Amino acid sequence: MKWKIPAATAAAFALVVVAAPAAHAAATDCTTELSNTTVGELTVPAGETCVLGAVTVEGSITVGEDAWLDATDAVIEGDVIGTDAYGILIDGTSVAGDVVSYSAGTRNGFLYLYDLAVGGSVEAGGIDVEISDSAISGGLSTLAANYVTVLRTTVGTDAEIADSDYGVDVSGAIITGSLSVTGSSRDVLIGATADGAPAQWGNTVGGDVTLAGNSGNLRLAGSTVGGTITLDANTPAAGFGSGNSAAAVVGDFTGTPAAPAADGDQSVAVIVPAPRPGELSWSLEGTGSLVDLGIAQEQGDHFSATGSLVPVRVTDTRIDAPSWSVSAQLSDFVAGDQTVSGKYLGWTPVLLENDGGAVAGAAIASGFTQGDGLSVARTLGSADAGHVRGSAVLGAELDLKLPLSVGQGTYNATLTLTGLS
Repeated sequence: MKWKIPAATAAAFALVVVAAPAAHAAATDCTTELSNTTVGELTVPAGETCVLGAVTVEGSITVGEDAWLDATDAVIEGDVIGTDAYGILIDGTSVAGDVVSYSAGTRNGFLYLYDLAVGGSVEAGGIDVEISDSAISGGLSTLAANYVTVLRTTVGTDAEIADSDYGVDVSGAIITGSLSVTGSSRDVLIGATADGAPAQWGNTVGGDVTLAGNSGNLRLAGSTVGGTITLDANTPAAGFGSGNSAAAVVGDFTGTPAAPAADGDQSVAVIVPAPRPGELSWSLEGTGSLVDLGIAQEQGDHFSATGSLVPVRVTDTRIDAPSWSVSAQLSDFVAGDQTVSGKYLGWTPVLLENDGGAVAGAAIASGFTQGDGLSVARTLGSADAGHVRGSAVLGAELDLKLPLSVGQGTYNATLTLTGLS
């Protein structure tokens, strides 16, 4: 008996059976796509594009002039260094060292870091900088970046942003050290919207906040500052919205004064992002998709064969936990020009693992005596609405009973699995 496997499952299964990746040299030039592999030191040569998907880099990545690094779900055990690069985009998972990208000439490149854990510091200059939903263990420093956006990100030491001509937006940041924004223009928004109201995401700064030499629309709101807010030579003066607190404020501002920080208290800050919607997926467990029922044995008035279904793992991480079910239907058995109804196969579903609130389907007897067996759709497993988010592994013990009138041959049938929600 063989399976009809949906595309998503077939892809997941294929990853199991491919050969182990070949060993790589200590340094690799990346000029194409790499996925699901491990490499050593990696270089993106000048003018080339390197796309990484679920790659582990046992070393550092160097991005050359006009080159582009696009990495998703990568584990980088060293640094990421770019000079005059076209762009660096890293969307998950981690960089153990520093991330550094500077434009030494006229290249207007970019550094985009999303959902990333950085073990060192982040430094950038002369380029566009966007950082969101990330954790930086060290500091953050930008110089003459075109614009800087820092959203829902933690910084382990200081954050220094200088000379950004196209604006700065810091919102939802937790900065253990101090924050300084200097020499920048256009909208400089610290926990605030452009009209000065508190943004959705406020900031917490353990040390001081320095806002100096900025021009344009400078706004501060919704920010808790453990030290002193220092304002110097901003034109026009900083506009304070509601929700600020600080140990002291020095310099000129307009708007709502910051509330005094409570003496001797500690600030406890946490960033709570929007929950991910999650997904429902299923895949085959094991190293094959063939169910071998062996050689049927004659038992009284019928042939008998038994076996076990290839287990099916169902994972449901959807936040609203709607109901789901997986059903199966068997085609006719075929051997050359001989055909036998699929009704002669029955099963007893079982739960091999259950961390997702699943329920095994009902046992279905072979149709040898009566009934349709698995020739009609039958439920392998299901979960009610509101079930626990997680995964379950569905299996079944198979029972085939064939009439003695069935001709000799090697018979194959296709079991089609269908997931519904």
